[in-house]
Amino acid sequence: FQASQANLQGARLSLAAQTAKAWFATIEARRQAELARATVENYQTSFEQVQNRYNRGIRPSLDLRLTQADYASAQDRLHQREQLYDRAVRQLEILLGKYPRAGLSVTEDLPITPDEVPAGLPADLIARRPDLVAAERQLAASHAQLVSARRALYPRISLTASGGTSSNQLSDLLNGDFKVWNIVGNIVQPLFQGGRIRGNINLAKSRENETLALYAQSVLRAYAEVELALAAENFLTQRLAALETATEQSLAARSLAEDRYNRGLSDL
Repeated sequence: FQASQANLQGARLSLAAQTAKAWFATIEARRQAELARATVENYQTSFEQVQNRYNRGIRPSLDLRLTQADYASAQDRLHQREQLYDRAVRQLEILLGKYPRAGLSVTEDLPITPDEVPAGLPADLIARRPDLVAAERQLAASHAQLVSARRALYPRISLTASGGTSSNQLSDLLNGDFKVWNIVGNIVQPLFQGGRIRGNINLAKSRENETLALYAQSVLRAYAEVELALAAENFLTQRLAALETATEQSLAARSLAEDRYNRGLSDL
């Protein structure tokens, strides 16, 4: 029962996590669509510039066709990004229990990334994970089943007769008046079923070992997920810095290229 409660809590956390991921993916899809829209505008500007120079006889028809092809390809990418955004919104609406009509509005920007994960966090924080709680409770249950199986070796004495009569007097056992004859059956029962009982003990012990191995595997997987997340945090931070530099230099290169083309110093 306690393991089931932990699994329920884990399902709730999983649903919350999936909803958060869908929310981030929707914002990302929206930003990608905005980027594709800006790209279309850039190619449209370039096309108009080349067309103007072509009409004046300054540039060949090859430049005009190339810019027109780039402009059309950018429009195609915009439609793709808009489709992805539409799909992301509908998926988020499904997670929220709403009809997927793509009418949900999302914020424009992703949230500010938090500071670095502080050092020195205790490793036992991971014990709060519901999946580990459930695995530990299952391990405890398998151990209790092993104890129960071992107790079956001991005889159980019942003072209630099959006919409904009962006695707690020693004389009833000594004078041959065995109205409580089922006492004898209860005493000798483990002797006749010892093989089955010992088999059940071995089975319970094997199940406990299996549950222990599964618990160890769950703990190892949990630590691996934490280590991977911490490593990804570092790698993503490095990628962010590199992409910011690449973006800055690409914007400067675009301005320089447009200026050189307009002055006739470079080709398309």
